[in-house]
Amino acid sequence: MKRFVITRWIEVGPVIKRIIDQWLILIEYFLVYLPKIDKKIINNDRWKRIKTQLEQKKTLVRLHFILYVYRHIFSKPLTWLQQKQPLIHLLFEECSNLFRNILISFIKDDLLTNKTVKQLLSISFDSQANEKPDSKLAIGEITRNELQEMPTNEKIKFMHDVRDIYKTIARELTRTLPVTNKFLQNLQFMHPLQQHHESSSKSLMIIARDLPQLLSDGNLDYLNVEWRLYENETIPEEWYQQKTTSGGSDEVIKCHPIDNYWKHVFAVKTSSGIAKFVVLPKLIKSLLSLSHGNADVERGFSENAALITDDRSYLSDISINGLRATKDAVKFYGQGKVHEVPICKGLLENVKEAHSRYQVDQERKQRILKEKEAIEAAAKLT
Repeated sequence: MKRFVITRWIEVGPVIKRIIDQWLILIEYFLVYLPKIDKKIINNDRWKRIKTQLEQKKTLVRLHFILYVYRHIFSKPLTWLQQKQPLIHLLFEECSNLFRNILISFIKDDLLTNKTVKQLLSISFDSQANEKPDSKLAIGEITRNELQEMPTNEKIKFMHDVRDIYKTIARELTRTLPVTNKFLQNLQFMHPLQQHHESSSKSLMIIARDLPQLLSDGNLDYLNVEWRLYENETIPEEWYQQKTTSGGSDEVIKCHPIDNYWKHVFAVKTSSGIAKFVVLPKLIKSLLSLSHGNADVERGFSENAALITDDRSYLSDISINGLRATKDAVKFYGQGKVHEVPICKGLLENVKEAHSRYQVDQERKQRILKEKEAIEAAAKLT
């Protein structure tokens, strides 16, 4: 029976790694053990297909190549996208690097050096003159070593397949990656290291003008002034990165979340105790709320699935939102530990009023239900 299957790089890598590790065991199991205990299995079509793949040397070579692509091209950006902290200001650069890494694997280096993403998109993937020779194609050392044991005609076919795979990936990334999205590109101004970059002020105003529902024309003038103040502000390095020394005396730099950095910036006050930035926080906070991927949404679905068990399948949306809000509050205020959540007067008052709010909500639902029944009854009479 055919069924729809979505294959993800982030999932397929560990699976292939395990297959390679167990390769000899798989050969022993399918080609020796199963035929010994079940004589009829040799007539099974599925077993025949597995046998054919296990007997071919090119199968293992292909697996090594796919594992190489996963580890050295897709693993890092896909893991990066799973983070919870705001990363929207880095998304354009990360997508550009992913696209560049694919091209580096099969396109000649002189066509890629010092080129912008826009220039990379103009490169023809189908022109053989733009492609690297077989000896320089990125397939990984293990793959190349395994390839030496294959016949010449199979080597040629394998390299041709590698080129087709890279071309297909490059075309798909050209279609799906937001590397031509100017809005996303301009969001890079929020990076701490872009504070004094000459293009940051221009990018800021372009973004602000693209969001007329957020800032009025009058606010744009204030925004421009506040950015100039920000440019001249002396920002401590520890606001956005932490330098430590590892055991080998090598310096390790750890970057703080971008929202933590801007929290420090927005806390800056003038000598009279007034907040120095008023309009800028409104824009930055709105931009940082933009999601850099689907990971947060997928985690939300997973959390909802964990909440709605068989004995709680009739939970309303309001109840689910309440449970999620409570769980997030415990995580935020108590580091995930209920007994460490600070008990304040406001929290106690909210708990006391919870039942009365519940009663009001139930009365509202009953009133809506009666109004609906009355309308339906009147419609039947007419």
